[in-house]
Amino acid sequence: MEPLRDLSAGAPAPSLDAYIAEAFAPGYFPATLGVGLVACGDGRARLRLPFRPAHRQNAGVLQGGVTATLIDMAMAWAVTSAVHPRGTATVNLDVNYVRPVVDADLECEAVVVRAGRTVATVRAEVMTDDGSVVATGSGNFLLRPPQPAGVRP
Repeated sequence: MEPLRDLSAGAPAPSLDAYIAEAFAPGYFPATLGVGLVACGDGRARLRLPFRPAHRQNAGVLQGGVTATLIDMAMAWAVTSAVHPRGTATVNLDVNYVRPVVDADLECEAVVVRAGRTVATVRAEVMTDDGSVVATGSGNFLLRPPQPAGVRP
């Protein structure tokens, strides 16, 4: 286990680009799932999830939890891009499944609808490569204080 760090020096938080690079590096959850960041900035984020057979449930369609996770990640990165270096955490997540996904790559685009003092409201849409919408989502995200360098929110 890594020793606790003395944060009293108030080291600056890493840039958004550095923070993103670390979060999507091998060994972290997005890379494990296969999620890649396509674009992120100004309260918007677009993530891509290439199809993997392991993402199917036993009926042969994409597991709904994979879609929900993609939506949650995209919305969190949209918020992060709007409030960095403040951290964020999901307060609630609503997912609406529009149609089943069979062996298709997905992209999810999320946009911050409103960022208040303590909570941000976000919406998202998941599409296949042909532009078919397969799910939509919305959520609220807690806005946390800035995180010192080296501390993951």
